[in-house]
Amino acid sequence: MHVAPAQPAIPPANTLGLRWLAGFHPDPPGCLDAWAAGGLADIPLQHLSVVRVSATLGIRACRQLDPIGPVLHSVRCGVVEFVVAPTSMTWSLSGVGELVGGGVLSCPPPGRALPVRGAPYWLVDPDGVGRLMDITRVIEALHNQYQHFVREDERPANGGDTGPGPRTQLPAAAFLAGVRRAGAGV
Repeated sequence: MHVAPAQPAIPPANTLGLRWLAGFHPDPPGCLDAWAAGGLADIPLQHLSVVRVSATLGIRACRQLDPIGPVLHSVRCGVVEFVVAPTSMTWSLSGVGELVGGGVLSCPPPGRALPVRGAPYWLVDPDGVGRLMDITRVIEALHNQYQHFVREDERPANGGDTGPGPRTQLPAAAFLAGVRRAGAGV
């Protein structure tokens, strides 16, 4: 008698997160099969949005947020993606990040790393109950971390204090200018 090899089992602890995220895919069983085979699945960003920022800034901001929803680290791209509810808000800042409301999120199965070097992995897995990041809290945390980097960049080589002034105020204004609501400034 020939027995077909079993596909890798979905870890029971991750079943809720897997099924919740696969529910956003046009073919949920196909999505689960791709993950069970050790691959990525492209989740359409129709009912989800993503705040995509540099990995350094995103990881630091992630530490500041609690409770936290799904956060993906795309190693090869050097970005962290905070999964948020769809929004009419737009946000972008050249070289820092953007709010993405279309396209796809290529992601591994929640709770498992792929056996490929540099593959994306979840910093915070989807929990299966639908908890998403609050976009205003994400942008606030990113702003705080961005200010930290700006202050470090503006320190003189001798370690002296530059004091307040237009140079220290400009980055915050530029950061917040990147946030807009559809039809009205924030």
